[in-house]
Amino acid sequence: MNRRSLLSVLPAAAVFAGRRSFAANQPVTIGIMGGEIDGTFMRIATDLTSVLNSNDLRMIPVVGKGSLQNIGDLLHLPGVDLAMVASDALAYAQANHLYPGELSKIEYICKLYDNDVHVCARPEIKTLADLQGKPVNIDVDGAGTNLSSRAIFKILGIAPDFRTDEPTIGQDKLRRGEIAANVYLGGRPIRLFATAPAGTGLHFIPVPSNEALEKVYLPGGQLTHADYSTLVPDGDSIETIGVGVTLAVFGWNPSSVRYRNLVMFVNEFFTKFPELLKPPHHPAWHNVNLAAAQPGWVRFPPAEAWLAAHKPGAAPPAADAQSQFDAFLTQRGVQQLTPAQRDATWAYFQQLRAQGR
Repeated sequence: MNRRSLLSVLPAAAVFAGRRSFAANQPVTIGIMGGEIDGTFMRIATDLTSVLNSNDLRMIPVVGKGSLQNIGDLLHLPGVDLAMVASDALAYAQANHLYPGELSKIEYICKLYDNDVHVCARPEIKTLADLQGKPVNIDVDGAGTNLSSRAIFKILGIAPDFRTDEPTIGQDKLRRGEIAANVYLGGRPIRLFATAPAGTGLHFIPVPSNEALEKVYLPGGQLTHADYSTLVPDGDSIETIGVGVTLAVFGWNPSSVRYRNLVMFVNEFFTKFPELLKPPHHPAWHNVNLAAAQPGWVRFPPAEAWLAAHKPGAAPPAADAQSQFDAFLTQRGVQQLTPAQRDATWAYFQQLRAQGR
């Protein structure tokens, strides 16, 4: 019996517990693969944990090694039901015949934010072309940054001397002048760069889009002084591209315990989504549209059903309820909602009113 077959008959709580015995009223347990400890993947995973953990549901975030490894862990690691995966990683796995016969088991719950390409470079580096033949760190093998960086530079016809250190190690080497640039993909703001000291001469260089890149990557990203005060001059912005991030899920059999647990997760996540929009949660949540499709992926049926049952366009609230709703948003620091997010937030607000909260 392989690990996934074993998990189909044992709840994740039993898998994580080892020899410990659990009472019958233990919460549903969902394992989610994040990323590097200080990266955006892990911050999003821990945000979900902080909002969704309750007496009935327990989220267990796991430090991961990036998108490609997360796909393998989602398929084979005991206790893992969800994973953060950059959208181009699944296409890469399919094109390179990784995990033959298994990738069809990977579905998605929703498209999340976009991972922006950050190229932090030495003062003498002005363009990507200046990196030809020079040492450039692109994160460890198997990480999403590593995979995407190789693809982007190949499309552009630029061949740096790639190094594969962890981003924090790469940034230290960059400051010491041992490499020319440190590349990292993540949702703004990335703590590694946001906390960079002033006066080093390090800066971001643009990653302009073109027709070839736009077949895979998203144009129009901007790295700003507000996000990175020491790396982007006040009043300037740096053009970049991005790749979509998905909340991937293992497609359990609908009759399994794990599938039923994930139905509960979907209901809790989508219903409580507005709570993720308030501080101190990552600003990337404000770019999430739960209903947005992810091309090339199949949505998890319970997520599709929830979205179908909560389509945008419900009747607007009455005037008195509208003022209370506006106050509710203000108290939570929620701004710039998409129509789908506003509808979901209104439904959540109505539930709280019905409960007298």
